[in-house]
Amino acid sequence: MGTDFNRNLTVLTTPQYDGLHTLSLKNGTIEEYLFNIRSVMDCVVQNYSKVFAVRVDLRFPDMFESGDTAVITRFFESLKAQLKADYQAKLRNTTDGLVHASELFYIWVKEISGRDKCHYHVCLFFNGHAYKSLGKFELDRANMYNRIHKAWASALRLDISHVQGLIHFPENAQYLLCRNQADFTYIYQDLFKRLSYFAKTDTKIYGNGNHNFGCSRVSGRLQSW
Repeated sequence: MGTDFNRNLTVLTTPQYDGLHTLSLKNGTIEEYLFNIRSVMDCVVQNYSKVFAVRVDLRFPDMFESGDTAVITRFFESLKAQLKADYQAKLRNTTDGLVHASELFYIWVKEISGRDKCHYHVCLFFNGHAYKSLGKFELDRANMYNRIHKAWASALRLDISHVQGLIHFPENAQYLLCRNQADFTYIYQDLFKRLSYFAKTDTKIYGNGNHNFGCSRVSGRLQSW
């Protein structure tokens, strides 16, 4: 933990939070981050009986100035605009009017690697009745894989062909949480435990005035840091 660590944050050293298991991490987790992770997850599953969640890592190209604090905001705004456009296109093409809309919910953390290179870990949440998979991992398809690539390209102000190697979907990146199914609690707890990695104290940038954690503005969430 660096000397610039925010002393207003609370460090938990046991792998548990509010009755939920967290990852066992060397220097603990930040309680306020865990609180916000749970707040977003609870809000999404209350809004939608079926939730599609995606874990994705976003990296910067070499020689790119990663200190642009607005880049992650541009990413989310681009993705929101694409969801809206997709919904409107489906409305125009439907014959029965049954089209599901989806808001975008998210949690993100900005970290620094051993080469002093910044990157983002992100979890995206969608209405599972509107979206249920990333789709085929090929460009030029109308699927979530492409929407995420377009959003990161827009955030970096690059052509989509230049960001394909900058976006990484880790193993088992896709989750479907169905509130009325027997495995809901297990999947919810498993995802929360995985996202507790976002709350680790290490590899974050403290003391430079920029936020290193953020999430959707949901009821009850704490401020960003």
